[in-house]
Amino acid sequence: MITNLFRAFAATGASALMASTALSHDEGATAGEIHIEGIAATPARSGETSRVTFTIENDGPDRAVLLGLLLTTGEPSQVRGFLGVSHSAAVAGVGVEAGDVYRLGDRTAWIDVGPLRHDLLEGARVSAVVRFDRFDVPVTLHVDGSPAARKSR
Repeated sequence: MITNLFRAFAATGASALMASTALSHDEGATAGEIHIEGIAATPARSGETSRVTFTIENDGPDRAVLLGLLLTTGEPSQVRGFLGVSHSAAVAGVGVEAGDVYRLGDRTAWIDVGPLRHDLLEGARVSAVVRFDRFDVPVTLHVDGSPAARKSR
């Protein structure tokens, strides 16, 4: 059952696109015509994993594929896709088509970072780089305990 769900998820290219109005761009990062907003990471201790979520708006003419995230301390990251209650799997990337908005969250996809080398404490701001297939976007992670960035298990 999980294998079939994973295949279905992978076949769609993780395109669980959310209908959304234009983003406000009052906080976040922009690289070319890719806008990233609402960047949040869950608090986690050294040795644990933090979940990172945000919204991507692709105003460009080409598809962009989210591949992961790098902290300055070099922890590994993994894009994970939601497969159902208590089930997720690593995915190769999340495609965001030209003109689309994709919201990473508990019911779509997210990025797990870890095991962490240092604590990510609530309220901290941490420099990171969001990796796409053709470019990288420097961002600042806001560490909080919001439901949109729940800790992975």
